[in-house]
Amino acid sequence: MEWWAIFSFLLLGLIVLMLIGVPIAFAFFFINLLGAYFFMGGFEGIKQLTLNMYSTLGNFTLTPIPLFILMGEIIFRSGLAHNALNVFDRSFGKIPGRLGILAVATSTFFSGLTGSAISNTALLASSLLPEMRKRGYGKPLMIGPIVGTGGLAMMIPPSALAVVLGSVAHISISGILIGGILPALIMASLYSLYIMIRSLMEPSIAPDYETDRAGFVNIMKEFLIYVMPLCSVVILVLGPIYMGIATPTEAASLGSVGSIILALSYRKLTFDVLLEALRSTLKTSCMIFLIIAGSVGYSQIISFTGSGTGLITFITYLDLPEFVLIILMLSALLFLGCFMDQISMMMITIPLFMPIIFQANIDPLWFGLMMLIALDIGFTTPPFGLLLFVMKGIVSDDITMMDIYKAATPFILCNLATLGLILVFPRIVLFLIE
Repeated sequence: MEWWAIFSFLLLGLIVLMLIGVPIAFAFFFINLLGAYFFMGGFEGIKQLTLNMYSTLGNFTLTPIPLFILMGEIIFRSGLAHNALNVFDRSFGKIPGRLGILAVATSTFFSGLTGSAISNTALLASSLLPEMRKRGYGKPLMIGPIVGTGGLAMMIPPSALAVVLGSVAHISISGILIGGILPALIMASLYSLYIMIRSLMEPSIAPDYETDRAGFVNIMKEFLIYVMPLCSVVILVLGPIYMGIATPTEAASLGSVGSIILALSYRKLTFDVLLEALRSTLKTSCMIFLIIAGSVGYSQIISFTGSGTGLITFITYLDLPEFVLIILMLSALLFLGCFMDQISMMMITIPLFMPIIFQANIDPLWFGLMMLIALDIGFTTPPFGLLLFVMKGIVSDDITMMDIYKAATPFILCNLATLGLILVFPRIVLFLIE
């Protein structure tokens, strides 16, 4: 059978299964079983595929995933994040779109603690939405800053999805964790700039109001009590990685232990909080590991059948310029982001894209960071961006999905602008890790 026929069967079969509602992990396993049976020698092929997937899940590079998730769950469920949010709120002055800027600032800060876009969005929505509504904010600046900034957790360490991307794509995990910081800060700056400009152009959607600002001494005291200890957790994670004295796994362990000690010191770590954090960590980690196992098996079948080699040869034969090749790949990711979740997109495209990237001698870390931004954009891309639905589940009935789509669009454009900057100026992400 020709390589293109095998490739079409594997790819289209997977897409059809996902479109009819089969969970991504089980869709991978079903296609893998068929592929191994028909193309790898029947039951012997299935046996070999199973052993390969088991070996992959025992890889040390995957260990940071549950540790990062646990760290975020402890901080989120213990209420430590809410205390820090209150400090930020009290310290902001009278600036245009104050509560929108507050959403961006706190989302950027919490991204270094939770590592979860969903947790970020849920936290900001539950804390800031009532205040925004009370102050008369319009829907664009009441919804947009919260749903638009949630994806920053995917860019700023500790990001479990960045670890998954680095592991599966064979990219330096330390490099992709550190490299995502500056793009995230550029995004946050563009978000803030948009909010201030929109507030000045349409004051009615971000009304000015008097605030009871605490004195400088009180603010500094609260900052030292509630914010600085959380900063120490971020330093525990990023410091050892950046200095090269700890692996991502060891840094993730330090972060998890630090978050537990912090919650204990504030007397917030009850048995119920710990149980809920562990339960959520177990559930999320198992889901991610199942998908990784299925994706690895899928990649091996593509490699074994020669369909991957055939695709690489075909694209190499086209002799496309490097710039065009990257744009086509990123465009495919942005299109898939309209319909799929991030893990699904990652696992379908990595086995296809990365061999081409290596064959074309494109810097895999540079492309991996651009891929991470494209995946981040998918969080808020209509019609099926995950954070859009998280937001809809929190807001009142008078806010429609169309309102959420419209509010998220300017933030998507900010992310696209960041992606364009990194595409044109690779040094923006590479100088930190050289």
